[in-house]
Amino acid sequence: MPRIARLFPLLLLITKFSLPLSAALPELSSIEPLEFDEAAQRLVARGDARLDFQDTRLTADRITYYQEYSLADALGNVAISRDGYRLIADRLSYDTQDSVFAVDILRTGQWPIYISGVNAGGTTEKTTFQGATIYYGNPGPFTPNLSSDQIDFTTEDGSLRMDATTFRIGSVPVAKLPSYTYYVDQMPYLLEVRAGSDSELGTYLQTTTLFPVNDWLRAGANLDLYTERGVLVGPTAQYSYNTETNTITGALSTGYISDQGDPDPGLYDKPIDSDRGFVEWRHQHHIGERISVTASASYWSDSEVTRDFRESYFKDNQQPDTFAEAVYAGDNYFLSAFGRFRPNDFQLVQERLPEVRFDLLPVPVFNTGAYQRFSASYAHLEEDFGDVTDDIDQASESDRFDFTYRIERPILLTDWLTLTPLAGARITHYENQEMDSLALGRYNDPFSDNPATVELKDDQYTREIYEVGFDLEARAYATYATQNKTWGIDGLRHLVRPVMRYRYFSDPDSDNEIAAIDRTAFDLNRPLLDLSDLRNVDSIAETHLTRLGVENLFQTRAEGYGSRTLAALNFYQDILFEKQQRYDGDEQDTFNATWVELMLSPAPWLKFEIASRFQTEDMSLEELRSRTSIRSGEIWQIGLSTDFLHQNIDQYRIDFIYRVNERHSFLLDTRYDAESGQFTKTEIGINTRLNNAWEIIYALTFRQDASRESDVEFTVRLQLAGQ
Repeated sequence: MPRIARLFPLLLLITKFSLPLSAALPELSSIEPLEFDEAAQRLVARGDARLDFQDTRLTADRITYYQEYSLADALGNVAISRDGYRLIADRLSYDTQDSVFAVDILRTGQWPIYISGVNAGGTTEKTTFQGATIYYGNPGPFTPNLSSDQIDFTTEDGSLRMDATTFRIGSVPVAKLPSYTYYVDQMPYLLEVRAGSDSELGTYLQTTTLFPVNDWLRAGANLDLYTERGVLVGPTAQYSYNTETNTITGALSTGYISDQGDPDPGLYDKPIDSDRGFVEWRHQHHIGERISVTASASYWSDSEVTRDFRESYFKDNQQPDTFAEAVYAGDNYFLSAFGRFRPNDFQLVQERLPEVRFDLLPVPVFNTGAYQRFSASYAHLEEDFGDVTDDIDQASESDRFDFTYRIERPILLTDWLTLTPLAGARITHYENQEMDSLALGRYNDPFSDNPATVELKDDQYTREIYEVGFDLEARAYATYATQNKTWGIDGLRHLVRPVMRYRYFSDPDSDNEIAAIDRTAFDLNRPLLDLSDLRNVDSIAETHLTRLGVENLFQTRAEGYGSRTLAALNFYQDILFEKQQRYDGDEQDTFNATWVELMLSPAPWLKFEIASRFQTEDMSLEELRSRTSIRSGEIWQIGLSTDFLHQNIDQYRIDFIYRVNERHSFLLDTRYDAESGQFTKTEIGINTRLNNAWEIIYALTFRQDASRESDVEFTVRLQLAGQ
């Protein structure tokens, strides 16, 4: 999208070159001597004629300037240059008094947008093009373009209003519209083609298209052909609608296929029916400055449909989520309604039908220097194990009322040290609780192969949890007159912030009292410390810990203005006085975990990030995630990624791009699993530019022991350059 926005200054070049003419006298020059007609007050320049006015230059074979009428007339090989943009024409006339101009046989552009027209004219506010064509890429036999007999360009909103618009590939018409409005910050169309062959799908062709319907809607289709599976088809759409009070954006992608193959079972070994399909919808709506609505829907007929037929969707969203939320932002509060739904029967989803919530942001408590915040919510929760296991028959549900309150008082001990004592409470009331006895037993003993059945004591319960603690933060910095031209360092600033956070949550004492639907999820990030922030509402346990940390930031002056971060180094240590079970079933240690996080970005061509966690008592590595990327200008780029989790994951990835020339690039992406000692996936490809408008990617993929995909796959993908 940012590159599409370059069309705006290109069009402004046609109109705004006129502004300096009225502000200062132009300078006219040429190779041949200037001719001056005193009676007509006319200057004529021939032979590399040049008219300069402030930052704009006009060149032509001949330029005539009428001083009395402030009129410039340029003829033959006319070129206008301003701020790095250029317009070519056969003839140009401009009236500086009325700010009216006319251009014949014009051409202008900057990649990826180019414009040609028979003529153009108008004022600085509105320009009309006759016989105009807008190209995406260099004009050629394969370049997508929009043509119209007349296009009106308005500088105020950057809109191009076209009459009888034709969308073409080269000179071949593809679609016609009676009229169309195109905004220069939007791409008018999308076309993506992917073809290939593997043992699971056979020879296949996948296509996605979007064409403009009107100024706020693009529509098209997903259309795929598979020799081993059949035909997949479904509508697609994108919309973007803006007024003074409303902003609406969204996208829809669908597909249906009567699968003629014999797909392997999906999640939980569920058989897959021949009627398969998916619907992906994303939506955002902002009303004024206070109301926003967000919705996301993902319907899949089975757990593997996008993995089989739309791998790019599956990579980004392997656990589809369907929800809707409306939020009203008050002066110092939020009022929201949130719903999470379960359209896919192969998933286990904690549904909220719905959750209504009020959040009061921190506000002062009179003139005490203390701040308080409050939240209240109601949620109807449901969870159904029936489709994912045969052992549990009864669905879980509850009506939950949840209230949180917190007060804190920052105390400035010195200029560099702040102590913030805090206290809070969380009161949760449950009504209409139901939960299968086996499900409750599994929740109480998640690491047992044969958990005992446990009965829920009552269908209603009230739980109280209290929080006390403090935050102790210090701040210090130092500056150094360090200079290094190689790394672009102009002075060095080091900011350091030692922190100590102490928290105690009282014992909920709620064994077998709660239908635990909002449970603790598998998460290896540092645990949240504030009671009111916890989302595992139904499984909050007694907590007593201290977290020590040191945060370091290294910065230098940025070119022009501000600062640039060179490095960040953070250390954290949790000390537990109340121990729980770890993710692997073992008991936590007192010195539970040490986190080390490092980020280095000393130059634009080098970036290094690492996040690690150690078992503190023996300093054994528990978890490691890292990413290193090195770039050599526009010639090559290499990245190395690691992903390690003790006794679970030990994987490495290398991705490499080498630009052979302006048209061809070599691609390599390989992944290695140290646990199995195998390269699990290797992709080798060549990226070719066609006419600077299209990218064609040829790829050969090798897989090892893939559960659904073919061991060898060849693909060819065609897409618009820059998409």
